[in-house]
Amino acid sequence: MSATAALVPVYDVDKAIVRLQGDLNGSLSSLLAELATIPVPETQPSSKMPVPVAERLGETLMRAVSQLPKVFGSVKPPASRRKLFKSELAKLEAEKMMIDQSIKALGARKDEIHAMLSVHFDVVAEEAKIVDENAPKDAKGHYLIASPGNPEKAPIDGSSQEFTRERTGDKVIFNAARLEVLYRDGEISRADYLACTRPNTGRVFDEEKLSAMLLTKTKRARGKRLIDLIGDFKRGTNSINLRAVK
Repeated sequence: MSATAALVPVYDVDKAIVRLQGDLNGSLSSLLAELATIPVPETQPSSKMPVPVAERLGETLMRAVSQLPKVFGSVKPPASRRKLFKSELAKLEAEKMMIDQSIKALGARKDEIHAMLSVHFDVVAEEAKIVDENAPKDAKGHYLIASPGNPEKAPIDGSSQEFTRERTGDKVIFNAARLEVLYRDGEISRADYLACTRPNTGRVFDEEKLSAMLLTKTKRARGKRLIDLIGDFKRGTNSINLRAVK
């Protein structure tokens, strides 16, 4: 299974039911995401070292970055509503080309910086022995070990800022479109369809009604089946940031 393949989780629905019984206003999708067991993708780290951005982009783009200050703002906005002069159009062409090329170069370098920092955080985690072969990873093979509000941090000597690796929370999204297809194709009964939807110019999926199915013993097994059929697990994602030290 590749890191980018669809994740097929095992939901601990029974624990979610217990939590819902203690908090009838709890979010079923949030509980399922919290209690899900996710298979670990088999990631194959690349043995090839990436070509540095400065080498990969070539002279043209790097020259654009260095030349941009010379052409930036070369044409002032006209004081009145008028056509631009030919000379102004020529200057704007040069500036626009430099801006577009610079954005491409700077964006690539920003991605390269983030990749280097991601490897740094991975190695720090490995040396601290807080990850093993079962640690979750993203599509690029980097560990997903931070949690919302609890980022990984890389202090910078002599700076009031630090690099952080932050992660959004996992979530389960109920696929309402798939529910409609399953009902249309006869894969679920009308009773189950009505039990987890509410009227609204037709019928729309209602997560609270699905929760109610789980809390009703006679409907619980059918509710669990619906979760397996329409619950899509979305793994949280990493982001690299530069934050003020708190």
